[in-house]
Amino acid sequence: MATSAKDTAQFVFKGTVQRLKAATLTAVTDKEKTVVVLVDEILRAPEALRDFAGHKITVELAKGERVKKDQQAVFYTNGWLFGESLAVQSVGHDPVKGAVVAAAGATSEAAGPDPGRAARESKIRERASDASLIVSGKVVAVGQPAPPAAAAAVGGGAGHERISEHAPFWTEAVIDVDKVHRGPAGKKQIVVRFPTSTDVRWYHAPKFQVGQEGVFLLNADEISGLETVGAAAAAFQPAGAYTCLHSVDFVPADHEAEVETAIAAAHE
Repeated sequence: MATSAKDTAQFVFKGTVQRLKAATLTAVTDKEKTVVVLVDEILRAPEALRDFAGHKITVELAKGERVKKDQQAVFYTNGWLFGESLAVQSVGHDPVKGAVVAAAGATSEAAGPDPGRAARESKIRERASDASLIVSGKVVAVGQPAPPAAAAAVGGGAGHERISEHAPFWTEAVIDVDKVHRGPAGKKQIVVRFPTSTDVRWYHAPKFQVGQEGVFLLNADEISGLETVGAAAAAFQPAGAYTCLHSVDFVPADHEAEVETAIAAAHE
């Protein structure tokens, strides 16, 4: 029996269509064939994508593929883009019988707790318990960090060093802090270092762009090996450098109330 594209799809999940001709990433500008889907249950996934249950992602439909708003289906997809969210490319889907939410007529109360949201809040509580700084804010600048002192000393910068296939390729985002949920108060700007690599080791880490707003769950940078900030960050004189490495370490602003509930639960 011949192997189909569905058989070899890397990311297979049961999801509910939230919006048509829409996307969760600013990098997706052509939305004619994209839809926003809530991942209800992950059926098959590589390690880097196993934390997306309960998250809304972008699905680019295959040629001729059609879905309806509120339809639930099993989507067979492969990775496409990763930024403030995840985008995947579909090779097909199987409708879940009787699972069109609008037709079901059941309220969220009647259906019971949302398992996706519960899983997401559990992850946020777990990350919040370990975070040294939790802030709400906005990305106002993104730029390359200064090279490590050792690399600069040899006269060539990081480009002359051997680069591993698992190298993170650190980048710095400057965050204008609106509110400190946990940690030292009085911080106006901070630097968040994040890996731009899409290697499996770093694929799940948030990738930031100017204008993004939300809640950041952070820890002091003890991993990058960078001693000073780059030119873009230096202009803001930020109060400290932090890292953001897990898929729930950044939550968009429209979910801030949900995050505050999870943060409070983490410290009970």
